Amino acid sequence: MTTLNEPPTWNLGRSDFDAWVKDLIASGKHVIAPSDRGTARSFRALKSGDSVAFARRGKSTWSPKEHLFPKTETLFTYSVKGSDVEMADPEPLAAEQVLLGVRPCDAAGLCRLRTVLSPDPMFAHRSDLTTVVAFACAESDAECFCTAVGGSPIGREGVDLMIAASADGLVARAFTPKGQALVPSGKKAWKAAVGAAWEDVVASSREVEKAIDKAPVARAWAKPLEDGFASPVWSGLSESCIGCSICTYVCPSCSCFNVEDEGNASCGSRCRSWDSCSYGLFTVHGSGHNPRPDQASRLRQRVLHKFSYFQVAQAQTADGMGPQMCVGCGRCTLHCPVGIDIHGAVHAAMRATEAPHGK
Repeated sequence: MTTLNEPPTWNLGRSDFDAWVKDLIASGKHVIAPSDRGTARSFRALKSGDSVAFARRGKSTWSPKEHLFPKTETLFTYSVKGSDVEMADPEPLAAEQVLLGVRPCDAAGLCRLRTVLSPDPMFAHRSDLTTVVAFACAESDAECFCTAVGGSPIGREGVDLMIAASADGLVARAFTPKGQALVPSGKKAWKAAVGAAWEDVVASSREVEKAIDKAPVARAWAKPLEDGFASPVWSGLSESCIGCSICTYVCPSCSCFNVEDEGNASCGSRCRSWDSCSYGLFTVHGSGHNPRPDQASRLRQRVLHKFSYFQVAQAQTADGMGPQMCVGCGRCTLHCPVGIDIHGAVHAAMRATEAPHGK
């Protein structure tokens, strides 16, 4: 992602914001934003006249990843005509899309997805046409632990344009050319921020960070955690797990999928759908052998993928450790029907290794 050396900053009112969203929709862009329906909040395409959900605190029930990595999508279709077989690709996304109101943890999650899925042309195409507009977090929820994994309520990773509440309305800052290109010009141009507008936003964010009282999960734990692969701690941590996999479906960085063929002698299709490493059938071989035969091995896989395997595979930093796959949104903990806490699980696994907690 190309970033701006000197990010420009603007002040705007709520009416300016509403007019901007309306203009984005009128321009033909797909504007996808958090929408409240009952007790759930998810990202949906806005129509003219729809409002963005500012009122409720916190993040959405579902992450916005499905708009880059759909829950189910057709990879290709085929039809048989005589002795010929015709194959067709699905229609690609044609219009630009704006993911509006993304939380910083979800924006970071999209970066993790890009690392894994960017070789896929369908994902890469959607990603190229997508601009991420994030809302800075004005408060935290009980399950949040972004700061424990290197994130922030105002984190800029994966963010093209950030919007934050201020005492005088809203403050916006563009971090990339994509984000800057969305800012209106001419008669509807936003006012350039003066004084310490963004510094005030950062100061407010620091107060939110202080409220996230979760112990750090150090990147240096990756190798000690993997060394504890055979530890009995995994059996204890998994005793209550029922294998429902809601943790993986609400996660902004999980990328597991299954591929299925459907059809007959005349026509058919190949489809890709979200899957989960928490399911018993996920790793069953054609022979019937399952290398992860119980919930303990499946929970271990998920924790180690988030906090060990991915880091080692993506090692690009001076300390030899890549970024953690987990971005600390806490959705898996919030929605787990039996209360499994992944932050607590990784700390318990680390304690079981009897290794020093590095930083």
